[in-house]
Amino acid sequence: MPSMPSLPSLSARPSLPSLPGGAAVGSAGRRLRSIVRTPAKVTWRAVARQKLWSAVIAPFGGVHVEGDFDSEGPYVVVANHGSHVDTIALMSASPTIMRVVTVAAQDYWFTSRPRRLVARGLLGAYPVRRDGQGAYEELRGVLANRVAESMSVLIFPEGTRSRDGQLGQFHSGAARLARDFGIPVLPVALVGSREMMPKAGGLPRYSPVEVRVGTPIEPSDDIAGVSAQARQQVLSLLERPRRPMPVSDIHVLAGQLMRGARGDALMVAWGAAEAMSFPVMAEMSQVWLGVAEPERLWRRGAAVVAGSVAGVAVHHLLARSGRSLPAPWTTPSMRRAASGYLAQGPSGYWKQALTGIPVKLFAAESGRRDLPLGKVVLHAAGERGLRMAAATAVVVAAHRPLGPLVRQYYGVYLLATGAVFGVLLRGVVRHWED
Repeated sequence: MPSMPSLPSLSARPSLPSLPGGAAVGSAGRRLRSIVRTPAKVTWRAVARQKLWSAVIAPFGGVHVEGDFDSEGPYVVVANHGSHVDTIALMSASPTIMRVVTVAAQDYWFTSRPRRLVARGLLGAYPVRRDGQGAYEELRGVLANRVAESMSVLIFPEGTRSRDGQLGQFHSGAARLARDFGIPVLPVALVGSREMMPKAGGLPRYSPVEVRVGTPIEPSDDIAGVSAQARQQVLSLLERPRRPMPVSDIHVLAGQLMRGARGDALMVAWGAAEAMSFPVMAEMSQVWLGVAEPERLWRRGAAVVAGSVAGVAVHHLLARSGRSLPAPWTTPSMRRAASGYLAQGPSGYWKQALTGIPVKLFAAESGRRDLPLGKVVLHAAGERGLRMAAATAVVVAAHRPLGPLVRQYYGVYLLATGAVFGVLLRGVVRHWED
């Protein structure tokens, strides 16, 4: 690469690399000289930041990269800006060898200690003035040493977050930095970050972020031309259709299992089995299987209740004839309590709703007491139906914001809710231990 004349550094610090100025480039008419002095390397800070932000963004849908980050950088990375999530998404998506450094508005991110901690400590950002005389020169001076160490620079050339999702005009700073540092501009489009956390939108919500990587643009003295090329690439990347929301293979299988009449039959069977011997309460069928077809949650709840009432009736008749069924994860204290509640008649079934005593113990006791089957079925249906309605309402309400997350991480969801249920069940059993 032919050498280029350079201007003295704008900073008084002797450690800053010399920077080729715009006028010198124009008069020379040759390729721009890069200020990069050291080869790219992976550092523990880059790895730690990538792991941290990948973990933070994963529960909200995570990041999917389209295209390739060429590790031959560094680059001036330019991207559309619609959310505070943008920087996090890019840092979690870019290779650690790029060691992306960014800048943040001084009048927002560095005016309070908490924001300064996030910007400087967790993002590694440097403060920059949005406007005013000498703002660009300050920015260039701050970043020169970082670029010389093969670190890429992340710039949002719109200057602020978009409120309506439309791509704004690009300021010239990114193209000027590319020219002065002698490194390419890398356009990147961010899709989904604004939906995750829009400007003035409060808490983040589920929305997988797509990081679409464009083609590097060589630095040039034509600042307006480079800026226009970068904006056009970002605009073209944004216009591509969004990929389908991610769904785990386990969720797909569960959906197939629960489709149509087969799903109804499974829920009826669960309800009946729990009323006779199965140790997992009927409401968990909605938590684990009902969510596989959320539009049928109320119908599936009714199916579970129908099965549960039928199971109570069968269990009652078996107990009345002197037959007993296994009752795992129950205690003598539970049996004594159920007997006491049913001493007043079939209306004692309503005590089951909040005691944690399995309905199978009530069915066995009502049969041994030879209570009237019709009244047993009536009270059991009322109690079972009311309890299932409450549980289904909770599942429906929770599924509205969390449904996409459940579909994407269904296996993890099953493990997590199973663990919580196991802990709660153990607590109930211990409560009723003698």
